[in-house]
Amino acid sequence: MMPFGKHSPLKSSTAGNDRHGQQGIALLSVLLMLTLLILLANELTLSFRTQLTRTQSFQQREQARWYALSGESLAIKTLKQNFKDDPDVTHLGQYWASSNVILPVEGGHIAGQLKDAQSCFNINALAKAPSETSPAPEKTPEGEVFSALLQYLDVPLWESEQITNATRNWVSSDNVSSGDTDMDYLARPLPYLSGKGLMRDVSEWRAVGGVSQAIAIKVMPYLCSLPTPELAININTISVDHPELLAALYIDQLPVDHALSILENRPREGWDTVADFTSQPLLANFSSTGVTKRLSIVSNYFEMNATAIYGENEVRLKSLLARSNGSSSKENQLAVIRRKFGGM
Repeated sequence: MMPFGKHSPLKSSTAGNDRHGQQGIALLSVLLMLTLLILLANELTLSFRTQLTRTQSFQQREQARWYALSGESLAIKTLKQNFKDDPDVTHLGQYWASSNVILPVEGGHIAGQLKDAQSCFNINALAKAPSETSPAPEKTPEGEVFSALLQYLDVPLWESEQITNATRNWVSSDNVSSGDTDMDYLARPLPYLSGKGLMRDVSEWRAVGGVSQAIAIKVMPYLCSLPTPELAININTISVDHPELLAALYIDQLPVDHALSILENRPREGWDTVADFTSQPLLANFSSTGVTKRLSIVSNYFEMNATAIYGENEVRLKSLLARSNGSSSKENQLAVIRRKFGGM
């Protein structure tokens, strides 16, 4: 029998197994580290791609935003040129009234349209206080026009008066007893307060007491919100689709179908004066007393709606523009009263 010695085969076999075991552990460690490095690299790559996509999207949104502002600048230039060419009359035959204007730009396009913001009923006109000599302190001429407009749009008489008074309470500091007040709004499941000031946007009207969704959808296209309590509707730019507005100005005197005939027969370049409008044969049997002060043939407020598309991003911009110096100024400067972005 061979004695166990220093070079025993059994000892050599055990040492070999130890070396193989250590090599296996080392290999597993290397594979584990390699797997972790691959996972880390994938995570870094994904994070980089996400950040790159966000950066590109942000850049595209910013570019689309600047395109929309470029549309606003072009609208201002167009209006200034119209004021220069025809400073005393605003009508739908002028270049500013062109519809669906689309301008191709690098990487997208800009679509824009201008609307006369005096071709609609200024909801803030209800903030005017009644005359001290008025036989009905709770009624104003502007309120009667608004109530008539609601009735022409199929809102019942009692409801139209309630909504008119509630709207007046919203835009003025005075409260009319028959209209909703802050106490009514605070008693709702989701309480809120009225504006107690001029509305900045027509959408605010939806929160007024009595204004249901159905009424809002029907009436809002006839409304605008200007930074003034004055009511001066441009008879040259009232849409043919809105004869109810013209009829309402005469407060129950002028039938809607008659108002439609007047708008359909309107001169292409409008009437040169309010007197030309009131003296036309179609109004021969209707009194314009008290109506003329609410009529105009020149506009100082315009609404611009622009949509800018760049890449996969779309930005919408609604701006209210005001002719700051009035129609008599040779400068006819335009100021941006407010901007509203959307679609980003």
